[in-house]
Amino acid sequence: MLTDNDFKILYENYKERLVTIATLYVRDRTAAEDIVADSFIRFYHAFPTLPVDVKIAPYLVAIVKNQCLNHLKSIRAHQRVEGEMTRRRERMVQASIRTLSALDPEQLFADEVRQLVRETIAGMPELTRNVFFQSRQGGKTYQEIADTLGIPRRRVHAEMQKALSILRRALEDYLPSWLVVLYLNHLLK
Repeated sequence: MLTDNDFKILYENYKERLVTIATLYVRDRTAAEDIVADSFIRFYHAFPTLPVDVKIAPYLVAIVKNQCLNHLKSIRAHQRVEGEMTRRRERMVQASIRTLSALDPEQLFADEVRQLVRETIAGMPELTRNVFFQSRQGGKTYQEIADTLGIPRRRVHAEMQKALSILRRALEDYLPSWLVVLYLNHLLK
């Protein structure tokens, strides 16, 4: 029978030597101390089933050795998983780099923007739409549009401002406002 006092004496006599042995293998004093503490607990629980003539020091060293092996195998498995995760992250980064390198920003929302522009223009008042088309697609000056439609040049200017304002609001989620006009010129050519 192993009394608590006997166990305490064993622990005090062997602890430091076993920690030194474990530290040599796991190269981490804190982990070695945990391994030795766990080894003593295993020894304590196994003691009642051990043969009477068991040599305690070699038995404790064997437990520490096995615990060190388990610890090192666990580290190796963790490193393997971590390495695979690192390789997977690297592949994802490479795929993102390739995707972004091949990305044509103009084409990203081009079809959606074109459709939105068509719908927005179709929803404009007739005069506003007519002025817009003559200016942007027809390439006419404000004076030419005014002469064609029989309205003052200032009205042409106001209708163009109205058309551009409507389009800016419609496209505000897609483009910064200062790009809307440039993009519209490109889309409507």
